[in-house]
Amino acid sequence: MKPIEPGETQSVTVMRLYQHAVREGGIEPGQAAEQLQVSEDEAAAALAELRELGLLRRLSVAHTRLVAINPQTAAADRLGPREHSLREEQSRLARQRAAIEAFMPVHLEAAMGQYPAEGVEVVDDPELLHKMISEMTAVSQTEACVIQPFGIRPQEEADLGLPKYLNLLGRGVRQRTLCQHSVRYSATTKQGIAELCAAGAEVRTLDVLPPRMIVIDGSQAILPGPDPAELGVVVRNSAVARYLTGVFDIFWMAATPFSGLGQGPRDRDISRDIDSAIVRLLTTGAKDEVIARRLGISLRTCRRRIANLMDDIGADSRFQAGYLARQYEERRAGAAGPGVGSAATLRRVPGLAARAS
Repeated sequence: MKPIEPGETQSVTVMRLYQHAVREGGIEPGQAAEQLQVSEDEAAAALAELRELGLLRRLSVAHTRLVAINPQTAAADRLGPREHSLREEQSRLARQRAAIEAFMPVHLEAAMGQYPAEGVEVVDDPELLHKMISEMTAVSQTEACVIQPFGIRPQEEADLGLPKYLNLLGRGVRQRTLCQHSVRYSATTKQGIAELCAAGAEVRTLDVLPPRMIVIDGSQAILPGPDPAELGVVVRNSAVARYLTGVFDIFWMAATPFSGLGQGPRDRDISRDIDSAIVRLLTTGAKDEVIARRLGISLRTCRRRIANLMDDIGADSRFQAGYLARQYEERRAGAAGPGVGSAATLRRVPGLAARAS
């Protein structure tokens, strides 16, 4: 007979047989079928099941009569030894776990020595930083996600970055780069982007981006340093790197593809996007230098665009321009369409639609 599994429902015959044995002080096996009015086979199966559970037992070898046993007594008799063994095994496992985890402080100390601050290392040496980037990209296997906000960069820096990413693409590693819209107006940067795209890279642009970031294989990343003297922060923590990849994906979905060659069908909208970002920054009271730096454009270009915007909005001063832009934003806040800060909004500002077309 197969063992009774925990929670297994007992048959009606088994329950009636046990109930009869309790009431009558026991039962003779040969009389079970007649007393319960069931077949011989059914009675035999019920008796075997109750004996297997320890709920029916002979008082002695000389007696054939089976008496009913209290279920708690039967459970203690049948399961007690196994429960005791389990408790001993649990105790042994707990002692073994404690012995293993005693090495945790040693592990943490060694890991902190290799990668300070749990995998975060601040680098203030430019040569060392470039070497670390090269080493990380050299072993990359799946993807490199790059945010390069400011398109107009020194040629030396562009030359340092391009070979690394071309090498990645040559090994079949996916390479995605986010730049600001301003790269579309820089001949030097456009040339580098064209080379990357020709090799298989994907490049998109957006008006405003967070600071520079490189994420390799979703397991390690390089971020800007906390102050100018500290050039970069190398993060070797997969949880942080996966989070940064998720942030990258959000910006990636909102960005516009760019191949570095010629003018695209959205160039006119992109110009409005830049004006939109300028309006947003004007409402915060940002200075020309800050706006130019955030958008990755030259100070001269920034001031020319601000002057055109002030003229279109009908403002005589930056203060008035910021006030009018904020006022317009508040009027449009409840509308179903985009508010101030989008190309669609700027097209509704008197004068901008005519200039953009």
